[in-house]
Amino acid sequence: MVWTTIWSHAQRGVFAYSEHQETVEILLKQITPIEQIRLVFANDYGDQIQSIRRLTIQSNECMERVKSFSLAPGEFYQTQTIPIDPKASKWKISFEATPLESGYAFNDADFLPEKGRADFCTGLLTIEADVEGECILALGDSLTEGATWTAPLQRQLRQKNLFLVNQGINGSFLLKDSSGNEATTSNNSLFYGYASFKRLKRCLDSHQNVKKVIIFLGANDLIHGELDLQRFQAAINQLIDYCIERSIDYRLCTLTPCLGYPGMDATKENTRQQINHWLRKKQETLWDFAAMVEEKGQLFSSYDSGDHLHLNAIGGLVIARQISSDFFKGE
Repeated sequence: MVWTTIWSHAQRGVFAYSEHQETVEILLKQITPIEQIRLVFANDYGDQIQSIRRLTIQSNECMERVKSFSLAPGEFYQTQTIPIDPKASKWKISFEATPLESGYAFNDADFLPEKGRADFCTGLLTIEADVEGECILALGDSLTEGATWTAPLQRQLRQKNLFLVNQGINGSFLLKDSSGNEATTSNNSLFYGYASFKRLKRCLDSHQNVKKVIIFLGANDLIHGELDLQRFQAAINQLIDYCIERSIDYRLCTLTPCLGYPGMDATKENTRQQINHWLRKKQETLWDFAAMVEEKGQLFSSYDSGDHLHLNAIGGLVIARQISSDFFKGE
């Protein structure tokens, strides 16, 4: 067996240094029956040292404690091996953390509806296990983070020890670092992740046994008028080259339709069509998401969440079923 990342959630930044200590409690569904795990913590976007204290992992009657540690800005920390009850249906992870600068909301598909006092999960980045399997990384924006297609796909792939991890960040760009409000550092400002190439590099440094990367990015660049075919090609080719350099398989995804979403117009729609035409020449490495959910340049009404950009559960399931069939064919 080999250490493999079986779960992760992408961090984002909050432009607010907090000296208030937060208690974070996460209750997860069992990802897979295993006997030992390691946790990886990260301080992806903070500029202060972050302390993690009183870390415990509970599975049934098994309670393990991990010594305190600190994370410098940009640092990863991997815990020692932690025993876990393979019969446990849920895992409870609890720790105290300060400062609160880098993390994510409690909206993961594997989280059960129970949490501690914190409103923001800081620190924890991945869970890895000593298991025969492979990690598949989904690199994306809100169309990925929303889990409409990743969650049903995860359930199917885990049966084959294929562990799809959701590295989508709401508001993330293909081409540039993304901030919710670049002109201010007020408490309400969010940082939605680095540009795609830096994100990919950091993901591959922090995730174990990654065999495939799914690249589904570009919608935010397109809607904000910052994307054309040439810039898209350059960014995607850079990601492809890095995957090849690391001997990792990859899949590209066409850009799904978004006419009717605020900021989208006919000119940008023409750019989307040009990009998808170029992508469709790469059939051996492409998943044509757009073709699965598109009707006359717009999201098929039955797949539309209501904002004309994001998929609802039905649309996500359509994509998940197509992708899973490709995996099970050995593609």
